[in-house]
Amino acid sequence: MDGYGVISGDYVRELAKRTSAVIRPINPNGKPLRPHLPSDPYRPSTAMNLFIRIRDGYCTVPGCDKPAFAGDLDHVHEYDHDNPAAGGQTTAAGLATKCRMHHQMKTDGVFLDDQYIDATGKARQIFYTQNGTTIHGHAESGDDLFPTLRDITFTNPQPPKHPPPQPNTPESPTRRRPRLADTHARRRQERERNRKALGGEHADQTRLGAHDPPPY
Repeated sequence: MDGYGVISGDYVRELAKRTSAVIRPINPNGKPLRPHLPSDPYRPSTAMNLFIRIRDGYCTVPGCDKPAFAGDLDHVHEYDHDNPAAGGQTTAAGLATKCRMHHQMKTDGVFLDDQYIDATGKARQIFYTQNGTTIHGHAESGDDLFPTLRDITFTNPQPPKHPPPQPNTPESPTRRRPRLADTHARRRQERERNRKALGGEHADQTRLGAHDPPPY
């Protein structure tokens, strides 16, 4: 419950029986839901907004206990407004909750984060600090309290309806791309490099576990 926390099933049923209660099923037909607003593929739909906040529970930055319903929805991979298909699309795997302070810290480059969906369908976060430290996200989340969240699916993001960017004119800036685009490209490269390094660590651990005898 927004502003309170987890409540019991009995209390939910009691609230639902009240004459003033308004019940709006998230997915009454059981079909994939729209991930973003029809007019703006950057803005999450109401269903996606609610889904992410329930799934995360709190700000996903390790050690932060700010409730998800009091925070922002952040595109973990920066959204490319000129070409959304290039990265940062509005999807369940691409969004995470952050409190306003940590959202701003990420925007300012204090840390770099990444997110992926593991083999069980659970969202996992990894944070990289400026001094090279790797910090894994919370061990538990709303997925553990509400495992049926993983049964909710969303359609693929739709391309924006506005026309693509036009070629440069003689009056256009001479930079190949804006500074913000440069920053986003660098962060994408860092995430890709970190993912490859993390994959190598997992492979090494698997090999060691398979060939090293247990200590006696």
